[in-house]
Amino acid sequence: MRCEQVKSLLNDYCERSLSEAMRERVEAHLRGCAACQRELQFVQAIWRGLRTMPEVAPPADLHARIMTHVRANTRAREAQGRIALWRWAGAAAVAAGLFIMGFFAAQSDGVQAAFGFGAKPNPPVQTPQPVQAGVFLEYRATADGVRVPVLEARMNREATAELHYAPEGDAKTELIVVWSGRLLPGKTVEIPLQTLLHTSGERVLTLRWTLEGQSRVLYVPAGYPPAKLASLRLQAKLGDALRQLASAYQTPIEWAPNGAEPLVVLDVQDATLEDALQKLLIGSNYTVKRHGDFWRVVSR
Repeated sequence: MRCEQVKSLLNDYCERSLSEAMRERVEAHLRGCAACQRELQFVQAIWRGLRTMPEVAPPADLHARIMTHVRANTRAREAQGRIALWRWAGAAAVAAGLFIMGFFAAQSDGVQAAFGFGAKPNPPVQTPQPVQAGVFLEYRATADGVRVPVLEARMNREATAELHYAPEGDAKTELIVVWSGRLLPGKTVEIPLQTLLHTSGERVLTLRWTLEGQSRVLYVPAGYPPAKLASLRLQAKLGDALRQLASAYQTPIEWAPNGAEPLVVLDVQDATLEDALQKLLIGSNYTVKRHGDFWRVVSR
């Protein structure tokens, strides 16, 4: 087997989902390949990190909320089927309705009280909202108060995805596959990044997430809390400049490349990250948006 084939099977190997014959072929290759042995140790560290993550229990009312949504849609379809009957009501029915309205209007409580219109309105039916799809970076607090970065991916439709790691923050070197597979609707993939940060030994972890052929670059800092102000002077390609900003401010930055990587220049003193990003992107076809704990650089 070639190294590329073995590396693509390491996740299945750690999950013990390979057939006996395939497992023996993988192990035979590993016994004679030091590079794949290091890759296996890296993947095993990821799996150990996943096992230490707390299990997220679904809301107790999840089934009730789903059934409420189903019943609401059923009632809406039944109501649409009855509309046609009302369209054929004749003038006699209209006259009868006017007579009844006049009768109840003469009552002391009026027509609203007679028909119960004056009663307190029923609260609107709460229907569950669709899950927000995409790739997200979330910082979670552990039992000892440490904030751990976790990468989440969830989709409303099936999609293929890969997560790569650039050693030493250099995106030009050969990328190491951290995870690859299919994203299924309604299922969330969670990848803790703390092990990667310890393995890399860098102040910033450079990740490239490929989803259905479209790539995103994530610069995840190792430190916390973030710096409010910083002074920088740089001239570099946009990707390297964003990595330096993520390192200086110790704040996550996501970048969605849209083609050629521009050369950018920045010279700021005691500036916030927002000011630095806005000045960095002047004259480019990118803009910056804030999303919770991190910043996103996207096309205008």
